[in-house]
Amino acid sequence: MSRQPVDKSPATSRGSRPATSGDVARLAGVSRATVSHVLNDQVERFSAETVERVRRAAAELGYVRSAAGRALVMGRSDFIVLVMPYATVTRLQDVVEVISADVEELGFTVVVHFSGAQGKNEKSKRLRHMIETLRPAGLIDLGGLTAQDLTFVERVGCPLFPGEGTPQVNDWIGALQARHLHDRGYRELAYAFLIDMREDPYGQERADAVAEFCAAEGLAPPSYIHVPVDREGAQLALEQLLALRGRPVGVACYNDEVALALVFAAKRLGLRVPDDVAVVGVERMAVGQLVSPRVTTVSPDVSAVLGHIRESLAHAYGGSAPAGRRPTTHEAFTILLGETT
Repeated sequence: MSRQPVDKSPATSRGSRPATSGDVARLAGVSRATVSHVLNDQVERFSAETVERVRRAAAELGYVRSAAGRALVMGRSDFIVLVMPYATVTRLQDVVEVISADVEELGFTVVVHFSGAQGKNEKSKRLRHMIETLRPAGLIDLGGLTAQDLTFVERVGCPLFPGEGTPQVNDWIGALQARHLHDRGYRELAYAFLIDMREDPYGQERADAVAEFCAAEGLAPPSYIHVPVDREGAQLALEQLLALRGRPVGVACYNDEVALALVFAAKRLGLRVPDDVAVVGVERMAVGQLVSPRVTTVSPDVSAVLGHIRESLAHAYGGSAPAGRRPTTHEAFTILLGETT
């Protein structure tokens, strides 16, 4: 009986397990240290022929480098952690996509970490463990880091982006809302926070900007209301506001959800929008443009708003920064005029 030839290829000898750096080293005829250096682009000490042999062997075996191993060699990994607050950001996907595209262009991969008020200590522990084990090339903080987290990040020397000179985005939003309402003739202004189980890391800055605008224009300080996105709660919040300020009143809202809740509360109370109650939201939610009256909202140019992060990353890692100067308030955010102001 004839014998079948034995396949002695590398894939057969190692079975179905993933290829290791040792497999690459054996196939290329070099040491594992050489494989590590070459695949981490530390090729100055090796000949072009050796570099090509190692890379060809890795490709033939389908070898995938260990992130942990690369972090040990380079002192950092190829990951950049995007720290997001567990907040009501309705255009979160747009934000992640823009940042991911910029980060990937620089040769890194984004890992999204959500921080939150519930279980904050546990989430901080997880983040710190991630930093210690993953050794990220940097952190992008969109408002999710606590003061203790920031201290830890500084202590371990992990680069933090966008760094110094961060634009006061929420100040821009609040001031733009207040100015729009004032330009439309409203002298009684209010700010409406969202009541939600999630964090509100942005609302207070926007409310403060509305208050600063009122002070600069000689208006009475704004009133503050907290609006849940439910029928009875929104109506009660609006009734309390009207008892304080009368009508007409202009309300700068945390987002379009709050604006919609107040619009429908006004309708149930028999009030006219915008004659009695005017509202301006934030984020240009699609549903806000489908209802009647259409919501007036602050519409962000997400790429422009996040341009300072791209600039900071490019400065640190040698990529191309955005062309020209940083965007002004009016370039990053515009008022999409609806029927509620």
